Amino acid sequence: MFVRTAAAVCIFLIALTRTDAQQCNGGAACVELQNCKSLYDQLREQGSNTPNFVRLLRSLHCGFHGSTPMVCCPPEFGAPASSDGTADRRGANFDPLDLLPGLKECGGQNDDRIVGGTRADLDEHPWMALLRYDKPKGWGFYCGGVLISSRYVLTAAHCVKGEDLPTNWKLSQVRLGEWNTSSAVDCIAEDCSGPPQDIPVERIIAHEYYDPADSDQIHDIALLRLEHNALFNDFVKPICLPTLNEFKLNSLDGYNMEVAGWGKTESRSESDVKLKVSVPVVSNPKCESVFSRVNRRITNKQMCAGGKEGQDSCRGDSGGALMGKVSNYNNWFAFGVVSYGPSPCGTPGWPGVYTRVTEYVDWILSKLRP
Repeated sequence: MFVRTAAAVCIFLIALTRTDAQQCNGGAACVELQNCKSLYDQLREQGSNTPNFVRLLRSLHCGFHGSTPMVCCPPEFGAPASSDGTADRRGANFDPLDLLPGLKECGGQNDDRIVGGTRADLDEHPWMALLRYDKPKGWGFYCGGVLISSRYVLTAAHCVKGEDLPTNWKLSQVRLGEWNTSSAVDCIAEDCSGPPQDIPVERIIAHEYYDPADSDQIHDIALLRLEHNALFNDFVKPICLPTLNEFKLNSLDGYNMEVAGWGKTESRSESDVKLKVSVPVVSNPKCESVFSRVNRRITNKQMCAGGKEGQDSCRGDSGGALMGKVSNYNNWFAFGVVSYGPSPCGTPGWPGVYTRVTEYVDWILSKLRP
């Protein structure tokens, strides 16, 4: 048993370089590998021969103590392991709000990064995510989302169980830190990002009451739990969720918001480069009066924005966020999830429809796990 463990640790050491180390986030502590009880027990039982486990270890690596590898050990990995090698969480209590980044960590972008007198797009909206689908022949990005913590991405339910989603497609990965999908490393002048982070999806959580056949698209919201933590940097950061009560009481009517993405949906592909568009929030009664013409309801669980010619969330991804800064906060918040809109998009007088995130904060919190 111990010979196998030593061999596994050696494989882990060989897989690491001194540049692999990251700073821990999400409440994790940087400890020696053997002190991360559950992870170390899994290493003893399973070894590190599987690519997924090697990838996990590398993603958690935070340095060395002498020659001993250190890992970012989330609180649940420090718990005693059960007989099957998984963490025993019986009796464990946690506040899901603690799993979300605080206002000092979320919704910020580097406004001081200047190229040619204007802010570079490379690190705008660093929480934007691309959803990768594996197909019978090849793969592609066909929806988007936003990173809300080191482990979760917020997206639309229609991106994981929609009527337009072919049954033989599999949502396999999330890409973070992307700007131009046609290049490996993105640069504007001398400003360059690192390679994007491709993280496997561990679990897909669509809202239980979402019905793909519902023309009103109520409850069009989903979460993706990532297989391991995202590494935060200038190009990968979480957006804030509107968990504060003051946001729940604010209809946001008249605020200007932004939608960003690559124009990719489950049925259409548009841009290699991340795009953005500004759209004004439209009141629900006004939006209802428009969509009632085509026998669609707009409920308090939805919100609308746009309606200006050529400016619509068609320029962003399905599953992306309607986001903005409000009140006295300098943080970006995800207030909506791109749901549906008029065809053709950008039709004057017809806003896009978004799932209202403030109505689903409790649902989101109920699904988060350490």
